[in-house]
Amino acid sequence: MLATCICGVASPPLAGAHDESLAIGPPLPPVAVADDPARSGRFSKPFEEPTIDGQAANTKCITTAEGAIDCKPAAGSLAIMPDGRILYWNALEGTERVKLSIVAEAGSTGILNDQTRVLTLRGHGRAPRWQQPSPVDGGANPNGHDNHPIFPGGNSETNNDGALFCSDLVFLPDGRVLATGGTSYYEDPEVADTGLGVSELEGLENTRIFDPKTNTWTQSGSMKIGRWYPSLVTLADGDLFVASGVQKLLKPVYPDRPFGSGTNVTETETFDTAGGTWSDNGTAAKRSLPLFPRLHLLPDGNVYYDAAGQSFNPFGQSYDMALWNIAAAYDPRTKSWKDLGIPGLGGFDPGAAGLEALQQQVTDLEGLGVPGLGPGATIPGYRGSTFSVMLPLEPDSDGSYTKASFLTAGGVLGYPVASPGSYVATSDSRITTVDTGAGDAITTEPTGDLTRPRWYSSGVLLPTGEVMAFNGSDRDAVDAPGVEYPIRQAELYDPVTKTWRPLAQSHQPRTYHNTAALLPDGRVLVGGHAPITTLYLSHINVPGGFGPNDGRDPSFELYEPPYLFRGPRPKILEAPSRIRQGEELRIESSVDPSQVESVVLMRNTALTHLIDGDQRAIRLPVQSHHGHTLTVAAPPNAKVAPDGPYLLYINRSDPDGPVPSKGRQLFIR
Repeated sequence: MLATCICGVASPPLAGAHDESLAIGPPLPPVAVADDPARSGRFSKPFEEPTIDGQAANTKCITTAEGAIDCKPAAGSLAIMPDGRILYWNALEGTERVKLSIVAEAGSTGILNDQTRVLTLRGHGRAPRWQQPSPVDGGANPNGHDNHPIFPGGNSETNNDGALFCSDLVFLPDGRVLATGGTSYYEDPEVADTGLGVSELEGLENTRIFDPKTNTWTQSGSMKIGRWYPSLVTLADGDLFVASGVQKLLKPVYPDRPFGSGTNVTETETFDTAGGTWSDNGTAAKRSLPLFPRLHLLPDGNVYYDAAGQSFNPFGQSYDMALWNIAAAYDPRTKSWKDLGIPGLGGFDPGAAGLEALQQQVTDLEGLGVPGLGPGATIPGYRGSTFSVMLPLEPDSDGSYTKASFLTAGGVLGYPVASPGSYVATSDSRITTVDTGAGDAITTEPTGDLTRPRWYSSGVLLPTGEVMAFNGSDRDAVDAPGVEYPIRQAELYDPVTKTWRPLAQSHQPRTYHNTAALLPDGRVLVGGHAPITTLYLSHINVPGGFGPNDGRDPSFELYEPPYLFRGPRPKILEAPSRIRQGEELRIESSVDPSQVESVVLMRNTALTHLIDGDQRAIRLPVQSHHGHTLTVAAPPNAKVAPDGPYLLYINRSDPDGPVPSKGRQLFIR
């Protein structure tokens, strides 16, 4: 890995490029759209859990007889389970209890272990149903957590050392949900027994597994290093790869790991799904990455880092963050990384000449003067708080999958000497393509801009290949929480024109810790919103149209995309419930094969903090048809489609765009 420091980066934009992150102004008004769901889609009315601790409550929080504040959880993390139910859990549980400042109170009285819920959507006219898993906090730390404080002292709160907040989650091959990492809160130091001090957030080693058959959480093997904000990816052999995170966020000094001080966790680990144990991947597998790095499994079995993540470190304590600009690929066979280049500046061939080319890219980025970069170009380098969506994998003429393209849009520009990056969001949008047939070489192309700059917007890939952006705000709500303007208008990326267009507006503003996920029936579940307390004090709504900051929002909305209003939807009448890679599968549908635009497999969503490391869609080639029965080729191997739960869709051709069926749940195993 090239150890280069990019220093002295100024704030002016690249010549000829757009950069909305240089000015702060009033909120942009919503873009006018036709009041026609066939053009703009439609949001349902918000709905939320009707009770708190078994008591009917039409408010977000209640005060108990003992004087405690109990609140409904918001969907800061969620998974669309194979039985159609939604597992979700809270973010920043208990911040409503903060009276003075979250910085002084988070570790002692301000934050608790996060609640989990299972939501069942029961069809038109039937009320949703909620269940509490056992244990409701995901298991936390049954034996407590061995924190690593710098200063001696205790912690007056004993119910906040095992929060699921800031863990990552994926599906295991059998449909269970695994979450690893998370948060232990404590004061370092605490002032006597006042409940005040200087808070610390420490990453957990815990790995927890949720079984949808029993609605229960159990503990599995622990990681070697505690991680807050790690990223998980399922490998082709079914094992899991984890990277990044921090062991401690605010005071990253580790007497037991002195060389890990001052930066994010560089060690990577692999989870043996059969044995339930983690192993360190060795020295060559180390890499400096941002928190929650955007990682994806490539169709050659390597893990791709898309030069994006969450650069939350409040004091910029990762001294090597310049390296986050460089896209890279991890090879699980050799347990080593390869630099691929800086998105927007091109890739390079490995070897001495390649290192010289990468050095020139770094120099270009440092000077912010790239020759020939004109209007329509993309701003190169790292992105903070952006989604990274893998576009559908397409087979070539031989039925092989050798290219993977990744759409990123919005977020903040990652000026390498600043953390968490520039303050106001950008509208820049780009696609970076990895050619696995050419040694994971990358190329980057600009797309049309988002219709407005967006920070922390959830990206959702639809069965049609379109991508939607939901929620977010016009500026970084971690830098100065409570003084950002929320963005309620959704927008859609058209893969044919490579442009974005505005759609309907949601009812609820949702900024930090929002979520959005494709449901089996083709709708999108939109939820979340759990902001940090206003300016790191307590929850206060700032007048003037800024984002709501009186605590979390436990509500959901259902969004119906325009394709649901394009006429009759195809139906999958019969399909297998389990398939193997390399097989053929037969699908009986309600439409004539001449009307079938595509057949698509989509991995069930498991999402947190804008990331779903296993997100993927695979277009399956139609080999033959007899009547309304299609014979299609399953993905050729587990590098293209690892074992686990998938939704099968058929898209019907229509002049206004593809129309998908409802998804049919199946497993690849």
